[in-house]
Amino acid sequence: RAHAGQTRASGKPFIVHPLAVADILADWRFDARTIAAALLHDVVEDTEVTADDISREFGRDVARIVDGVSKIDRLENIDRESREAENFRKLLLAAAEDWRVVFIKLADRLHNMRTLSALPGADRRRRVAGETLDIYAPIADRLGFAAVSEELQNLSFRHLHPHRHRVLSKALANSLAGGRNAAERAGEKVREALERGGVKAEIETRRKNLYSIYGKMLRHRLSFAEVEDIVGFRVIVADRPSCYLALGLLHEAFRPAPNSFTDYIAMPKANGYQSLHTTLITRAGLKLEAQIRTRDMHEIAETGLAAHWIYKQSAGGLDPTQQEALNRLASLLRLHAENAAPSEFLEHVKVDLFPGDLYVLTPQGAVVILPRGSSALDFAYAIHTDVGDHAERAVINGRHLPISAKLQNGDQIRIVTNADASPLPHWIGYVRTARARSRIRHVLNLTQRERAASLGKRLLENALAKLGGSLSPDGVGDDDWRLFLGGQAMAEREDLYRAIGLGKMMPDIAARGLARRAGRKSRNAKLNPILVGAGDSAVRLSSCCHPLPPEPIVGVLGKNWGLAVHSADCPAIHGLNKRSEKWTDVAWSDSAGHRPHQGALTVECRNQTGLMSSLTRTMGERDINIVSCNFAGGAMERETLTVDFVLEVHDLPQMEGLLSALNRMPVVIQARRARDGAGAR
Repeated sequence: RAHAGQTRASGKPFIVHPLAVADILADWRFDARTIAAALLHDVVEDTEVTADDISREFGRDVARIVDGVSKIDRLENIDRESREAENFRKLLLAAAEDWRVVFIKLADRLHNMRTLSALPGADRRRRVAGETLDIYAPIADRLGFAAVSEELQNLSFRHLHPHRHRVLSKALANSLAGGRNAAERAGEKVREALERGGVKAEIETRRKNLYSIYGKMLRHRLSFAEVEDIVGFRVIVADRPSCYLALGLLHEAFRPAPNSFTDYIAMPKANGYQSLHTTLITRAGLKLEAQIRTRDMHEIAETGLAAHWIYKQSAGGLDPTQQEALNRLASLLRLHAENAAPSEFLEHVKVDLFPGDLYVLTPQGAVVILPRGSSALDFAYAIHTDVGDHAERAVINGRHLPISAKLQNGDQIRIVTNADASPLPHWIGYVRTARARSRIRHVLNLTQRERAASLGKRLLENALAKLGGSLSPDGVGDDDWRLFLGGQAMAEREDLYRAIGLGKMMPDIAARGLARRAGRKSRNAKLNPILVGAGDSAVRLSSCCHPLPPEPIVGVLGKNWGLAVHSADCPAIHGLNKRSEKWTDVAWSDSAGHRPHQGALTVECRNQTGLMSSLTRTMGERDINIVSCNFAGGAMERETLTVDFVLEVHDLPQMEGLLSALNRMPVVIQARRARDGAGAR
């Protein structure tokens, strides 16, 4: 009654659409209330019927679902991108109250895509198809609707690239016709192999999704003729053990393609999908993809978690499978809470729904697939861990860029390595892939342990030297070590060295304990200072004074914070007793001036236009990089402005040259090195 007299763009009565949506949901085996809401999903939006009317006639539950679906389409007159973003934002908000809204919207979009040809205007059809491909097909995939996701992809492909779709459709039809006899013979051989092994199975012939063929051609730069495994089989067996038995029988009957086996039963996909995948090669050289699964697995693979989406008539609530589906999309709701701009919100949504769509190239033209948002460093680790560990910079499309540079589709990347380069803590912020993150953390942990042990050993040697002893076998014997380590609950000498290097044990205390047990001293022991500036991460240059080579420095060992190096005139160490065991002799290494160090300075200047441009130009002319800057007293009505800089410089002469140049500038009142003793170590 509500839709009486209304028609679709095709000219058919409007009622055919809600009937079709309800029919789809019935195929997905949803409950009566969901199907009722599907039949009614357009009445509030397109007729005089209100949500209260539906509540009185069909109950509050149905009314709430209809209202949720209706709210999605109540958009103001905004631009296309904002409308697309708001459409999905409202879908998420409605789904937060009742997730059945998502399934109705998927069924609604599926029928609209099936009838999209009737919509006038190629641009309008492309817009709907693009939105479907970007959002609704990935949602279907996230919920395990393989058949729905594939159909939405194919329908979108038809309207986004009609000519390519026609050409590929014809090529696929010809290929299937030409290979039908070979595929049928292979199917019979599959059946015979399983019967001989006593495995009862249903065997279905399947062909690769047309959009997936198109995607493979793009990713691997293939012609259609070069795409293999277009035809395949689905083998459905009684139980899980039969899946593995069937796999063995098929591998006996056919030659398996190298590196083609994937066990999604032991390791299901995020959407709950389970199957064994393998590619078989016939004697004629035809490649056939085989999927082996149980009937329950098949049901999940075809209709996703909707197969279990049965709402209780009484108390309600979600079963574990429903809750799992909710959790998969609930993460997107957090994006809404951030109140991002529509374009930013939509981009985050697309990345989260379909992250693996970044295709980049090696110098040889091989395609590497990475998650969107990956960096050149992600690419380096995808090539090989050694390439990642020693990455120095990237050459992207012929341009030299840092390894933190973000990648775009189609980029061609070459990684420049350096044997002296190694992972640094801030590299974690550069990468997105789990492989890169795991490797960086592993190397950092290993390197930190090694360097801490090396530093600890040197500190212990010096502490023993003060007592007239040494770490040589003559100075500390094996029995002495065993007694001392046993008292410290340590198994190895390396454990002691690491504890000292990390500041967990004072070297003087360890030295006295070893010397007491050794009971003898070496009069020829030599005291060697700890060398600073050779890239040893276990030695920390203090941020309170930013010491620079070759100025005088001192080392202070603190419990749980290791060895910190200060300038000899640093205010932070003036209160320390110089006879304390915390003091350690340190000296700059010969290579200290060959690498950048952080230095701090404060510039008091006249507040005038072009000030920062003048200061940064002076620093740039001396090849000095600005790490950070902070303004104090910067109100425009004030006559002076104080700027605190942290810079990268090689040594003290370079810093002093900069200070001299800054102090000669008319705009500068005074430039000086920063010294902050507050809370410094």
